[in-house]
Amino acid sequence: MTAQMEGPVTSEEMRRFEAIDAAFPELRAEIIDGEIYISTVVTSLHGQMVLTIASQLLSRWCVMTEVDTVYAGWGGGTLVRPDISVADPSYRGTRLREFPADEVILMVEVVSESNPENDTEKKVRKYALAGVPYYLIVNPIDGTCLLYSAPSGGGYRDSLIRDFGEPVPLGSPLSLELDTSALYVY
Repeated sequence: MTAQMEGPVTSEEMRRFEAIDAAFPELRAEIIDGEIYISTVVTSLHGQMVLTIASQLLSRWCVMTEVDTVYAGWGGGTLVRPDISVADPSYRGTRLREFPADEVILMVEVVSESNPENDTEKKVRKYALAGVPYYLIVNPIDGTCLLYSAPSGGGYRDSLIRDFGEPVPLGSPLSLELDTSALYVY
């Protein structure tokens, strides 16, 4: 396990981001490569997708939603809040202000209608750079789940696409199949 992060990233970009984030707590903000993205609180449709996936993992893993996630290799201009982050169960009950991305086993994003490229392009690179073993993109626009695995540099060596209704196999250490039968297109 990696030790607790000592404090927030201190770049000027991050200070501005933190000020915006604190000023508008009812909004969801992320910063990726120095660009700030702000959206309204997750819609109920989006939230239902998140809960459908998270509920299948809660009994065995530390499952976090929208936790501030950082990685030194991202260069300070990035702080993401994944829809779901899954880590070793030993992290249950911890109160980290920021969670180290390189300790996450699985990241899950439900594609946003307003800026899908964040989930389908930018975060693919970020999560691979951090060495996140699995990245699952749930796409309610086209009814598919795209699972990336085997991170290598700024990408993943393997990918698997499943239509909603088909199980998504997750390898070790998760070793389970996600049931996607309750997911739907919107």
